Amino acid sequence: MKRSIAMLVILVVFASILAGCNFQRMGKDIYYVQITMDGQKEETTDDKDNPFTTYKYSLPAFDEEGTEKTMEFTAQKNLRKEAYLRVYYSSKKGVTSWEEVQKDDLPAKVKEKLESE
Repeated sequence: MKRSIAMLVILVVFASILAGCNFQRMGKDIYYVQITMDGQKEETTDDKDNPFTTYKYSLPAFDEEGTEKTMEFTAQKNLRKEAYLRVYYSSKKGVTSWEEVQKDDLPAKVKEKLESE
């Protein structure tokens, strides 16, 4: 009885950890970009011929050390100009995820590079 309760507790803890994990971000390199222009609008359809719009971006990005790399990614809406994004990058898959961050959250070297652009 005690063993089954312990196993149930371990299973619940493990499931709750997995529910909070974003595998799109785990083990990826982190870069930072600033949205400086509108995205390139692309009209496409899904598998069921439903139309949808994406916006494509190609922008310079910087890691925490200030190393530059061009990032190409898409969004489902036109992103706000002057917004800062934390971009998750994989050499195999490219950009897998992104999230908006505040200027105060940027590493110092990234802030310097983005302000000089």
